[in-house]
Amino acid sequence: MKNNARTISDNKKHDKTAKKKSLPPEKSLSPKKKKDEKKNIVETGKKKSGLKDSATFRRLAAHPRYKKHAERYQNILENIRDGYFEVDFAGNFTFFNDSVGRILGYSSEELTGMNYQQYTDKESAKKVFQAFNEVYKTGEYTEGLDWRIIRKDGAKRYIEASVSLLKDSTGKQKGFRSIIRDITERKQMEERYRRIFENAQNGIYQSTLDGRFIMANQSMAQILGYDSPEDLILSITDISRQLYANPEECMQFIEIMEKQGLVKNSEIQFKKKDGRMIWISRTAQVVRDEKGQVLYYEGIIEDITDRKDSLDRLRNALGGTVRALASVVETRDPYTAGHQRHVADLALAIAKEMDLPTDRIEGLRMAAIIHDIGKISVPAEILTKPGKLTDLEFSMIKIHSQSGYNILKDIDFPWPVALMVYEHHERMNGTGYPRNLKGNDILLEARILAISDVVESMASHRPYRAALGIEAALEEIEKNKGFIYDDVVVDACLRLFREKGYKLT
Repeated sequence: MKNNARTISDNKKHDKTAKKKSLPPEKSLSPKKKKDEKKNIVETGKKKSGLKDSATFRRLAAHPRYKKHAERYQNILENIRDGYFEVDFAGNFTFFNDSVGRILGYSSEELTGMNYQQYTDKESAKKVFQAFNEVYKTGEYTEGLDWRIIRKDGAKRYIEASVSLLKDSTGKQKGFRSIIRDITERKQMEERYRRIFENAQNGIYQSTLDGRFIMANQSMAQILGYDSPEDLILSITDISRQLYANPEECMQFIEIMEKQGLVKNSEIQFKKKDGRMIWISRTAQVVRDEKGQVLYYEGIIEDITDRKDSLDRLRNALGGTVRALASVVETRDPYTAGHQRHVADLALAIAKEMDLPTDRIEGLRMAAIIHDIGKISVPAEILTKPGKLTDLEFSMIKIHSQSGYNILKDIDFPWPVALMVYEHHERMNGTGYPRNLKGNDILLEARILAISDVVESMASHRPYRAALGIEAALEEIEKNKGFIYDDVVVDACLRLFREKGYKLT
């Protein structure tokens, strides 16, 4: 940029007919001042406020009619935290409030007549010149202009400015006015977030309502098999069809997200660029404007394929253990073996009717298959006795919950299987066994097992009695709903049989 301060002022003096628009863009703001010019502008002597030295302020203060307005004007500008200044077309300060000095670290004397290049970082100077020049050419106000400054003490800070043209009382353009604020802390935070975003192990993204990515980090691209975020953004034009095995799952997820606002740790399979399927866990939310309209979606994804594979192997191993335990009971009591399978089927159906998470249902299934494992500690002749049990015999039957817990408690299940087995004979009013638990002190899975156990037992044949039938079983749980049995679980069970045609197999 060239020194054009004199050129602009001289042109205005010698060619009064020249129009402002005829000035070339580069003459709208001078990059720096001459040394002798600086000496003529900078005031010396007693320290004065840049605000009170303003010709505008002196003119207003001297006029009785405007004195109060001038004082109010002064008070506002001296007390706002933002800096306010005016510069001529050369970029030299002609007016400023005290906050400008605080932000830049200079005294009022030092600031008076100072050129913008004296406190602007070299890397920002061109951008600043172009921004002010654009305001000059278009006459339009601009905001959000940020640049780096160098304070008197050498510290580098960031400021954000709004800029507009300054006119005199006749409407003639004479410079610029600007409001600035220190945004260094915000910039530093943005930089920290940028580094976190770029270096995060999880994928981070933003997407539009019509299924396009508008932002993604490198990990997001790598997880989905793309070379770069740019490659991902350009390649994916329909998220539902290009990433989801079933596009309807995408729409269902969006509906849930828009209803709840935030969805955490939802697991789904995605297609990679090469067509391979991977498991991801996603947490996503809706971003809305002040009127509540959806602007875009944003979220985080994690590749959990290896974890899912390991969990599947663990579940298979545990499944083998559970089946082995169940077979032990089967060899001693064929009725118990069939009963456990039927209870497991009904318990799973109830849990699904209640919309329990898939993982929780899997834990319930494991517990249901072996919920009577403790009966291996009960003599076989008692288990298969055709007549009524004595009090002593019944007390021996009742220990099977404790025995089952003792057998299972040291097995490292991913779910509280041992507790489910321990509590499946507890009742909501505290009349159950072995610990007389009440209400919500009983695991929900155990409450589901309790109802499944009662319904299957009453509806099926036993050595000591004939089957009572499904209607008798349903009447039992309905009659004692909310008293002995959990009312939500009872309602789900009744819907299955009476509305959805469920049958014990």
